[in-house]
Amino acid sequence: MKVYFLIPVLFLALACQSTTKKTPKTKTHEKNFNYSAFEKDYAKILEAILTHDTYINRFIITKKSETYIENIFTKDMIHTAYNEDYPPGDAIGIRELFDHLGYNIQDSIGFLNQTRARDKVYVPQPIAHKYMVKDSNRLTMEERFLTKLVFHLPILTHDGQKAFVSVDHICGGLCGQGWYFILEKIKGKWKVVKYEDTWIA
Repeated sequence: MKVYFLIPVLFLALACQSTTKKTPKTKTHEKNFNYSAFEKDYAKILEAILTHDTYINRFIITKKSETYIENIFTKDMIHTAYNEDYPPGDAIGIRELFDHLGYNIQDSIGFLNQTRARDKVYVPQPIAHKYMVKDSNRLTMEERFLTKLVFHLPILTHDGQKAFVSVDHICGGLCGQGWYFILEKIKGKWKVVKYEDTWIA
């Protein structure tokens, strides 16, 4: 008796389920970071680093060029979850960026947006016109003996007034050196306010 009573109930439940329309999930499109909008800033940031009185300045501006600049920026991975103050390896910690550039909520999102996209960002044309900028995959036999500078993509604050940039000088398999630079836009001009060695081989 009980079984016969349950059959209509189950049938009614199934009928109601089939008639209810499933609303499709709407895809939220992520807003891509507009790298081209900052191309002029990237060019001026690189120019400020290249002309600053550092080791880089001494070997990039010589009568006989022995160092070229890689034509594509390297994008750093930003770690947001780790136990210590700084993450291991070459990655940048979000706290490290806050230490260097200051902190607000817009910056925390902005730092990640600038680096998470996997599209290539090329060194700006003003730098390519003034310095020897090359694609390391297309070097001539003679050019393979040159050393190279690799610029990491400048990470800018939300207001566009500060930037963090890593730079690597590669001079062989076990030869090289790295730095980070902190820059500020002072009266409309990018200036290096701090730099430190990060690695040496």
